[in-house]
Amino acid sequence: MRNIILTQHEQIAHSLAINKAIKVKGRFDSIILAGMGGSGHPGDLLNALNITNRPLYVHRNYDLPLDYLRHMGLRKPLVIVSSYSGNTEEALSSYQRAQKEGLSVLVNSSGGTLVDWAKRDGSPVIHIDFPGMQPRHTLFASFSGIFVALCNSGLAEDISTNLTKTANQIKTIAPELEQPGKTLAQKIKGKIPVIISSDSLGFAAKNFKIQTNENAKYPAFWNTFPELNHNELVGFSKLADTKNPNRFLALMLRNDSDHPRNQVRMDVTAKLYQEWDVQVEQFTVPGDSLLTKLFTAIILGLWTTYYLALAYDIDPIPVTGVESFKDKLKQFSNNGK
Repeated sequence: MRNIILTQHEQIAHSLAINKAIKVKGRFDSIILAGMGGSGHPGDLLNALNITNRPLYVHRNYDLPLDYLRHMGLRKPLVIVSSYSGNTEEALSSYQRAQKEGLSVLVNSSGGTLVDWAKRDGSPVIHIDFPGMQPRHTLFASFSGIFVALCNSGLAEDISTNLTKTANQIKTIAPELEQPGKTLAQKIKGKIPVIISSDSLGFAAKNFKIQTNENAKYPAFWNTFPELNHNELVGFSKLADTKNPNRFLALMLRNDSDHPRNQVRMDVTAKLYQEWDVQVEQFTVPGDSLLTKLFTAIILGLWTTYYLALAYDIDPIPVTGVESFKDKLKQFSNNGK
């Protein structure tokens, strides 16, 4: 796991290189990225960076949201089916629906049934060339491959230079973030983390939460400003009156480019949380672009959850809970239930 974190930058250059010729032909009015878990994250990251020139919908379910798109007047989507294993049943369902509807499909995978079907049908494949890893740990590879394919197809802004620059930056930043991540893990241990940020870093907050779930096998939550000031904030206001008031830790991921009022909101929220016996930790994410800041915050999340897993004597890589669920799901399916 430690090596995975320190070599995240390599995923970017490698994925850009092996997928440099991938593209899809046609005229499209929208993009659907169908993917579950870590395989859906590249779509969220594309939307966070706002680099596609067509509306992009991340679909986390069976089938495809075609009725919704048609209601919006969108009838020619490009369907990206993303599944690291190539065997995710929801993603396979999306692929089958796209084929039934005669829609153009772009596959993002490392192999499995999905790649077999793509080869059979002549659908282009973005290769995730990092075998034996968990999908959540190949985010940079998946994102880079999907980006270059969309760029080649005239569907995304060309950020190749910035992406290569960011890869070089995180090569240096990753080792520097190890100690801050380790320190955060020590502070989180024994508490339930709530990762919060503005919308600009919202994907990083969400990703941090998910890495906590899957790496540390630990509950976590996330939210964004200013929305949380209109609801979630109230949920902490009476904790001091309960029998166990100190069970949460709020981690604020801060962006010095955020709207000034959101920065004030963070300051006020931090003071209120402390008054309400909620521990607050703040981290201003460094970087000269939103892309670098998002990638940096993701690396911080990887380090923090890695050390949180070690603090609980847990292997951060396997997700036996997910595999157990899939086995039980198969049993129910085989029993006709």
